[in-house]
Formats: sequence, C-alpha cells, structure tokens
Amino acid sequence: MLSRLFTLALLAFPAGMAAQTAATDSIVAAADTASASAGTVTIIMPDALNARLYGGEAKTEAENPSAETDKPAAPAQTSRSTSRQGYRVQVFDDNNARTAKREAQARKSRIQSRFPEFNAYVSFNSPDWRVKVGDFTSRSEAEAALAAIRQAFPEMGSQLRIVRDRVNVR
Repeated sequence: MLSRLFTLALLAFPAGMAAQTAATDSIVAAADTASASAGTVTIIMPDALNARLYGGEAKTEAENPSAETDKPAAPAQTSRSTSRQGYRVQVFDDNNARTAKREAQARKSRIQSRFPEFNAYVSFNSPDWRVKVGDFTSRSEAEAALAAIRQAFPEMGSQLRIVRDRVNVR
C-alpha cells in the first residue's frame, strides 16, 4: 500500500521533480522543497506514516497544514475480555427457515430489555438459530439466571436450558 502511494505521487510530479526526489531523503522532502517553486503541494498522510518518515518526530501543524486538529479523542481503553469455557442459558432454538431469524432477534430484545445485566447472543449454525444469554463461569450462576428468566418469561419454559459454551470473561 505504501509503495503504491509513493508510485502514484511520483506519477503526479513534473519530470524535473523526479530527479530532485532521487537526490533527497524522501518524496515528502522533495515535495516540500519543490512546493515553493512549482506551486502548492498538499500531502495528506496518516500520523504513523509521518512518524516513520521523520524518525518519530511528527511535524507540527505549521509544518503540516493538512493535519486534522478536530479529531475526537481516542476512547479510553477498557479491560480486554478473554474467553474460556463456561455456561450460558439458551432461551431459543429453532430451524424454521421463514420465522426463526426474526423470532431469535425478538427474543434477544425481550431478554435484554428485562435483564440488561446479561449479554445476549444470537447465533446461526445452519439450519438452527439460537439465542444464548450470559457469560457465567460457574454452573450455579447459570442456574440462578435460568430461574430468574423462567420466572420473568414462563412461556419460554420449554426452551430454557443451561449449555456449556465459550464465555467472555473480563
């Protein structure tokens, strides 16, 4: 990708500038020196590329007027979750090609609105659509969640069961 950018940039330079580029450190330096005599050259590049070209020193905004100044701050890094064997409560399982996907999404929405503390997951493993709830590391946690879900949604009782699955652990 980087070599393609340089190739495209070289094609855009006038013929005299290509010889000048060979004598300088980089295409960016050639564009900087040529911009005074040949007009205005604007170079837009990612900060990582800028840091590589200038040895870790990023150009200031005065040196690089195309730099974005109104970028939103990077989101705070949250703790990464890992997966391990655990338990989930399966609340839906169907293979009806016409209705299963829509019903799975509806069940997921109902469960999440009533139990926002549980993550709900819709999965498709042909031909079955499944909805599983929670990331429980112990069976007793899953059994407590199963009892709460069964009490809140008695009509789902026949499909509720605890299943072993890879769960996300923080």
